[in-house]
Amino acid sequence: MPAIAVIGSIVADIVVQTPRLPRSGENLHAKRIRVMPGGKAANAAVAFTRLGGRAYLLGNTGSDAFAAMARQALEQEGVSISTVRADPEHPTGSGILLVEATGQTAFIIDPGANLTLPVAWVEEALRPLLPVLDGLLFNFEAPEACLLRAVELARAHNLPVFVDAGPARPYTPVLWQGAAVLTPNQAEAEAMVGYSLAESAAAEQAARQLLEQGARTVVLKMGGRGALVAQDRKLWWSPAFPVQVVDSAGDGDAFTAGLVLALLEGRSLADAVVYANACGAIAAARAGTMVSMPTAAEVAALLRGSRV
Repeated sequence: MPAIAVIGSIVADIVVQTPRLPRSGENLHAKRIRVMPGGKAANAAVAFTRLGGRAYLLGNTGSDAFAAMARQALEQEGVSISTVRADPEHPTGSGILLVEATGQTAFIIDPGANLTLPVAWVEEALRPLLPVLDGLLFNFEAPEACLLRAVELARAHNLPVFVDAGPARPYTPVLWQGAAVLTPNQAEAEAMVGYSLAESAAAEQAARQLLEQGARTVVLKMGGRGALVAQDRKLWWSPAFPVQVVDSAGDGDAFTAGLVLALLEGRSLADAVVYANACGAIAAARAGTMVSMPTAAEVAALLRGSRV
């Protein structure tokens, strides 16, 4: 059973299913509003666990009702939260997710305690785990200084580092130099290279450009276009599974968790990306973020040809 530490965000998601984004001053009826735990790191930790791995979550919550909700959900999923800190002075992060009828999403986020995670806490929490870990996964919803220290510790123990480069932040490429895999989505990759990836040729140029910044492998999550993989001098597209998109908010987290698990289990990069595409498709085909994360049985069924 592969084991990883996941560093990043824990938030309360206020998910609003809406026919479309409202105009300024408009009173628009929502189809449904739900409050549930989420956050890119929490989602990935749950997905990794559901897929058969062991996840230790390092993050920061407040000491409020949203924190209690998140902790309870994570414990029920089997995620280790002994390294989740409770900040007595800042609220748990929260966000409003507007989910349109097409499944596309828009976010309004208050990071809250996610941005007050102390570097010393990350080091103290991560050090004892290093001997039992097979890898480190993080996203950009934690302070850059914390992530830099975590990368230093992982490299010192020869642990592979997996970087889910989102949301878009002006973080230093030092974070992904030598990373086993860098996995931004299209919008995040566009922010990193500074131009549109609407055309396949531009996406391929961006993948090579990011590879030159030091990651050993770059996998661009391109939604319905599939995944674009760059490693050494090889570059190829791995097609997405055709699904009816219900909510795309958590599909990238599921994709990355599945990719990491498959690679740590010893699968080839090509097979791991297909597995990751299946994970993302399952998450996109149902509502919610953390609750939409796939199980190993669901992924196996999709890979056998069953419908999502």
